[in-house]
Amino acid sequence: MTKSTPSLPTLYFSNDEPKSTPSQQAAIEDEPASFQTLPPELLHTCLTKYADWGDLAKLACVQSKWKNIVEDAAEFGGRDAMWELSMCLLHGDDKHDENEDKEAATKKEGNDKNKDDNNNATKNNRGLQKNEALAIKYLTRLSGVDIEETAPTQSEDESSSKEEDEAKSVLPTSWQTSHNNNNHTESTAADEPALLQLATCHLSGIGLPTPNPTHALHLLQAAYHLTNSVVSAHKLALLYEYPTQSNNLITIDVVAAFEWFKAAAENGHVPSMAELALCYELGCGVSQSDEEALDWYTKAANAGHSAAHYSVGEHFEEARGVRMDHEEACLWYYRAAVLGEEDGVGGLRRLEDVARRVVPEVNEVLNE
Repeated sequence: MTKSTPSLPTLYFSNDEPKSTPSQQAAIEDEPASFQTLPPELLHTCLTKYADWGDLAKLACVQSKWKNIVEDAAEFGGRDAMWELSMCLLHGDDKHDENEDKEAATKKEGNDKNKDDNNNATKNNRGLQKNEALAIKYLTRLSGVDIEETAPTQSEDESSSKEEDEAKSVLPTSWQTSHNNNNHTESTAADEPALLQLATCHLSGIGLPTPNPTHALHLLQAAYHLTNSVVSAHKLALLYEYPTQSNNLITIDVVAAFEWFKAAAENGHVPSMAELALCYELGCGVSQSDEEALDWYTKAANAGHSAAHYSVGEHFEEARGVRMDHEEACLWYYRAAVLGEEDGVGGLRRLEDVARRVVPEVNEVLNE
């Protein structure tokens, strides 16, 4: 996402509107002379063309009539402006770039304390402070989805069972159906990045009193059903498959994980293709099938998944779901090795005699 300065209507700083109360009139009289004499267009240019969200937050404290200037800029700027403001409030950084977020998280580990202190000192030096609760408010508005918690009508046990089934289902639940049936505009207004970010916040309790894993699952389901988000389907599968993904707040359910991996894989999500293949290979959440496993490993490999190349080769080496073919196995192992997979090198070493015969370049890999 390209960072941009917040925008406001050209006449936002105009004083032409009538002042009906003495306090409003006094506010105008107390303005600096420059504010009263400058044309609103020029004042608008000076204050917004080079201002960022931190500057607008400071302006909100200058005059009472500007107290909503940050929110007004978010509304006027549309989806991108509200998303950018939400990220700034979430991270406490008025120059936050969502594309740099993963890099920053990776680099953060292993840095010494002094380096972290220096980064923090330069990262938020324009006045915008972290406000996670307010970020949640903007993200909720931006998401376009209002998930309401309804009071159960069944007995406590029946209600609990139904909620669990709905949370796991790939099919729309009752609240999802109501969103889909309201009108086309509401469905298309759902915002995938906002829903995904909200789900992350609810899982971790960011900006909230406590984590809410059930609500996070509903948000991810909404992202899948309303925006066709394969990322959300993959995330749901990971949450059910690996407890560490939810800080052990969501119970393992391999069947639900399989369903969500399948939903994402069938819609082109490459990591889910490899995970789905593993489910078939191990019989995890589905009946074991070497043939299905090989099919999905092959699809994942052809789509660029490096580790899947090794898995395809392993199936050929061990005659799983296909006739034994060591030459074909070596070709797949070589492709995996070239892509940086150590297991691919190991496979080539196991079948070194065959590999040297069918892969002329194998020495370059084995001698590294």
